[in-house]
Amino acid sequence: MSSAEVRNLLTKAVVVEGGLDGAQDDAPAEGVEVPVERLGVEVPAVPGDVGLCGNLRAQDVAALAGRYKAWIYLNTADNPDFHLKELEAAGVQVVVARFPGPPIMPSDEQALGVLAALERLPRPLMMQCSTGMRVGAALLLWLSKHRGYTGESAQLLATDLDLKFWTKCTRCGPMREWLLARLPAQDAPVAGPPREEGLVFRQLFDPETSTFTYVLGCAATQEAVLVDPVLEQKERDLATLKELGLQLKYVINTHAHADHITSGGSIRKDMPEVKTVISKASGANADMHIQEGDKVTFGNLALEVLATPGHTDGCLTYYLAGSPGMAFTGDALLIRGCGRTDFQQGDAGVLYESVHGKIFTLPGGTLVYPGHDYKGRNVSTVDEEKQFNPRMTQSKEEFAKLMAELNLPYPKKIEDAVPANMVCGVQD
Repeated sequence: MSSAEVRNLLTKAVVVEGGLDGAQDDAPAEGVEVPVERLGVEVPAVPGDVGLCGNLRAQDVAALAGRYKAWIYLNTADNPDFHLKELEAAGVQVVVARFPGPPIMPSDEQALGVLAALERLPRPLMMQCSTGMRVGAALLLWLSKHRGYTGESAQLLATDLDLKFWTKCTRCGPMREWLLARLPAQDAPVAGPPREEGLVFRQLFDPETSTFTYVLGCAATQEAVLVDPVLEQKERDLATLKELGLQLKYVINTHAHADHITSGGSIRKDMPEVKTVISKASGANADMHIQEGDKVTFGNLALEVLATPGHTDGCLTYYLAGSPGMAFTGDALLIRGCGRTDFQQGDAGVLYESVHGKIFTLPGGTLVYPGHDYKGRNVSTVDEEKQFNPRMTQSKEEFAKLMAELNLPYPKKIEDAVPANMVCGVQD
């Protein structure tokens, strides 16, 4: 069952014995249907299988318990508003954990305990505190650590999800500050979420061009690839590889960029053993030309190549299978956006089909790592973009009309970047 289907199940009305307080006085003995939001229950669209709530009556807990496999309570077990008996009767797995709110903030040990519970407990899962605010903060912290969000990304996601501790609570400022202090800034190297496949990973950011560069390495063999590097950040990238103990094998581009010059040529000149890689359809020069179905192997890991044209003819998405999967989408799919289609063989219809037919068919939990971001986001998921991307949630016809009417200025470096990138690192 998909996360959207789970969420639909969790948000259906429940039968509560006697209805709500102060209402339903003529309710039949067997109870009445009550919308879960009337009980103060939220089920954020991300991740879709976790509910959030404040204090509930015993009959409300009994009505909800059958929908959940696990329940986290962020107060003490002797709190009179905690109805353990009803949860145990339904066979729900219960964890009671301390996660205090203002003015006392959670200790690192308390926070780690809640995160560990969120990681191991089965889904669907309910999180409960007195007001429903602290559970929102705990969920956002877990999502951020689980997916590798920067502080800026976490803030924007909280707004997308309308998490009440972020969007409605006037007393939650200290909790918001506490959370952000535990997340990296946009311009800091991001290691990403933990994985079991022996991947060494860093996400790097160039503030001048808002370009993301990615270091991926095999922990077992130390072989590495560098995705979409920026010429001006060459020394930073090489220093990062050295710091991580990695040996660069390939410099890979998702397409021939128009907004920055790749450092592939300069790196190859200094390190002849390094090979440059780009799409065959791009028409650009490189040591290796690849196409859909190919794999770029480094050590025990391999990037699968997906053709995702539309921004340019030669756009590729690189997919690393695993738990979670990772998709490096270049300019085809951005977070809550996409690449422009008004130059370099751009075609809005082709791009729409690429995103929906290739990227949106990947597992919903696949992490989406774009080529750029201009608003502070650093990573998303396939499910997030299918729900929240304002361009890709439109029809194909609506999307084509929107893209035709953007009237964006050309990138500042286009006249230098495109010719340089068409020789993609093999110039003498």
